Amino acid sequence: VANKRLAFKDIVGDFFDNVFNIHKGLFYTFFKLIVRPGYVGQSYIKGKRKQFTNPVRYLIIAIAIQAFVDYWFIHPELNENPDFIYFSFLSQDMNNNMALWNHILATKYSFIHNLTMILTLPVAFIMLFKKSNYNFTELLAVNFYYFSTGLILTLFSILIFNGFIGTLPVPIIIMVTLSYIIWSFTGFFNEVPFLKRLLNILVALLLFIFLRVFLMVYLLSLILPAA
Repeated sequence: VANKRLAFKDIVGDFFDNVFNIHKGLFYTFFKLIVRPGYVGQSYIKGKRKQFTNPVRYLIIAIAIQAFVDYWFIHPELNENPDFIYFSFLSQDMNNNMALWNHILATKYSFIHNLTMILTLPVAFIMLFKKSNYNFTELLAVNFYYFSTGLILTLFSILIFNGFIGTLPVPIIIMVTLSYIIWSFTGFFNEVPFLKRLLNILVALLLFIFLRVFLMVYLLSLILPAA
């Protein structure tokens, strides 16, 4: 109606419709990414995109949820003396610096951590799944979906566990994220024999862990010692 007066609910409705895309498949996308992640990734690449939230927008929503949780809960699962893998071939000072940098990246600069996984996995999968013939952009879009869903599931796990039991141990937090990533990409590369695709996915994750847990914090500790 042309002369209908603007109401506050109209503004709120437009906000959720245009920013969060709720009416066009946000919750449907999230649900499908839980039960059939491979289908979502393959469908989006093949052009069946209208039923799903855009992967970039989906990623922005996931990061916004993480920012909200970080602001209000400040990573209660990470304390001032975080668990870290100490490397015997490095000095005690270097190990201490790496532990501090790992903690800083996890709590204060989580965007860098997120970006590392977002970019590393598509590059690794191009090399490991050459016969699948996916390009970087396609794998990046799919990883937006899978990484974001893994992040949301991890955040929900932290909130639920902390609300009813207590602090969720860091190893369990890591397992929630990695388990979903393995599950989702196992479904996506379903044309590859199961054992081969599982091995390739694990290799890609090990590459990410090497870059994020060792190389990145090692270089930061060399350039900018935190201790």
